[in-house]
Amino acid sequence: MKERVVYPIAVFFSLLLSYWIGAREAVINPDAICYLQSAESISTVGLHAATQLCDQSHWPFYSLLIFTLVRVTHISYLSSAYLWDGFFSCVSVLTFLYITSLLGGTRRVLAFAAVVILFAHEFNSVRQYIIRDHGFWAFYLVSVAMLIQYCRAPTWRYAILWSLASLLATLFRVEGVIFLLAMPLMVVLQREKTLSQRCRMFLQLNTVTLLLAVMLLVWILLRHADLQQSRLGEVQMQITQGYSLLIQRFHAASNALAQQVLSPYAASDASWILSMMLITWYGVSVISNVSIVFTALIIYAWFRKCLTIDAPTRRVIWAYIVVNVLITAVFLAENMFISKRYLIALSLLLMLWVPFALEDLYQRIRLHWIFYVALSLIVLTSLGGIFDFGYSKQYINDAGVWLAENVPAQAALYSNDEQVMYYSKHFGNDIFVKSREYSDSAVALSQDKWKQYDYLALRLNKNTDQIQNQINVSPVQVFKNKRGDQVIIYKVIR
Repeated sequence: MKERVVYPIAVFFSLLLSYWIGAREAVINPDAICYLQSAESISTVGLHAATQLCDQSHWPFYSLLIFTLVRVTHISYLSSAYLWDGFFSCVSVLTFLYITSLLGGTRRVLAFAAVVILFAHEFNSVRQYIIRDHGFWAFYLVSVAMLIQYCRAPTWRYAILWSLASLLATLFRVEGVIFLLAMPLMVVLQREKTLSQRCRMFLQLNTVTLLLAVMLLVWILLRHADLQQSRLGEVQMQITQGYSLLIQRFHAASNALAQQVLSPYAASDASWILSMMLITWYGVSVISNVSIVFTALIIYAWFRKCLTIDAPTRRVIWAYIVVNVLITAVFLAENMFISKRYLIALSLLLMLWVPFALEDLYQRIRLHWIFYVALSLIVLTSLGGIFDFGYSKQYINDAGVWLAENVPAQAALYSNDEQVMYYSKHFGNDIFVKSREYSDSAVALSQDKWKQYDYLALRLNKNTDQIQNQINVSPVQVFKNKRGDQVIIYKVIR
């Protein structure tokens, strides 16, 4: 009972962090424009048309949630998104604590776990982002907890709860399908179970998935739907062609490295060099995402064996980690790029070792100083995610609001920045087409093309200097921050 007091305290501080971090945000992230615009469009153009507006809207569950909350409460779409994100972050925090308790955490370990998740820099640094990842992380962690419970006590209750949690995670990010299909394979490796027991567990975990697969097949046959045109087509392609695609792109990158970067003497080692580069890139990205102090504590926990868990639980945790590594490593190798938030699901599991490392350091009197140093570093490294030490982007918001209030609806407006375009409220659903068309101002405004517009709103970048020299009218407004980042607004006199 005493352990439960940690949960409401963690809930309070999680909600407080979400409110604080969201309230300080002057400009929404670019992906948020798609989610909010598609949510707002559901009532006017319908769900199917709303899912075709932009790339992120093709997986529409998050936008539908935003729309539904607006319909029920009549709050703004922005407030609806922030409320959902705060709720999902809270679920992630609670589930992280719950998994810690399943791993044998005492009340003090749970308190350390609360500190770990509430002060995790990368997790907090994306709290203000309006992205569907928040829902994915929440139900992904719930699925981990339910699978641990199932492997300890294989009952229909936990099998169905795991399936539902995995399906909900999938509704937010298509990667959830990989976990939904891969994790039941883990029970096959439980050699202490008889073959019949393993087959029964495998079927239990796949029952809901099989039922949905049959329903999807019937729907495809009745509607003559093309699976290849949906996001599920991406999963099918990765399963059937992923290996060949990976090899193809690796060889292309290796050849480019040999021809354009390496000397002729090193060209023969291009594949080996690229492999080492990718491994290093991935390792550094994971360490950076977890943070150096957490990484040190995780290694300490492994070395000291601070976390002693039963075999079924250990299999679940490491199976999720392995699948996470495969998904993110393959993505990096195929795209030569990986965003920090793609690694948060992996980081959340690795961080489970941190509270047990802190507990071990706390109990060892001679290492008390290391415990306090580690705790201080956790707090210090978290400040960048909680407080905004960078330069304000309020000038972008202000420029967009000025355009919304001063530019007539029928006027032709050009802007090279999607966020300025969004706050101008001038483009509606055309913003996604226009933002691609207008992205390169050097092309869009060259050879006096700028004269076809009534207003120009230029956010300074490397392309705008040469364009500014061609525009022979004075700005009507300039919005900038202390660093000198600017949005310059021109009224074109014809």
